[in-house]
Amino acid sequence: MITAKYLETMALYNKWQNENLFTICDNLTDEKINLDRGMFFDSIFKTLNHIISVDQTIHSFIHTKNLPQFDPNFIPYFSYSELRTARFEFDEKLVKEAQEYSQEWLDEIFEFWSEKLNRNRRVPRSFYYMQMFNHQTHHRSQITSELNKMGIDYGCTDLPYNPYYEF
Repeated sequence: MITAKYLETMALYNKWQNENLFTICDNLTDEKINLDRGMFFDSIFKTLNHIISVDQTIHSFIHTKNLPQFDPNFIPYFSYSELRTARFEFDEKLVKEAQEYSQEWLDEIFEFWSEKLNRNRRVPRSFYYMQMFNHQTHHRSQITSELNKMGIDYGCTDLPYNPYYEF
């Protein structure tokens, strides 16, 4: 489904985009970060927490093949500084892992029963990495939209301009 190089590319992209996002959020007041803006998860802070909570859930599934209990509204980090530290540590972990995994490991098939689809599923491990990165991009765009409403230019999101990626 995806290659190990694709995984590394997306892990580096994710790191770059999260660093950009948190650098901007570092300059916002607590009031602005926690303001209910009518977003799906209310505030920038809750949305950032949702992103990492889903990341950690998917990551656990990728490594254990057991889906942990999940609450989309769970807030794993109650302070912005804890959240920021956890985000950067998790992103570094993803980059390191992406540089170590084999294609065979990524292609391993997971079989499980899906209650939601009411059928058996057979999907490669790599599928869940794609879901994790896609999910992050989806919710980061909600935050960058709110930043734009505040007159803050988020900057470039184009993959070829990632300073961490070497071709």
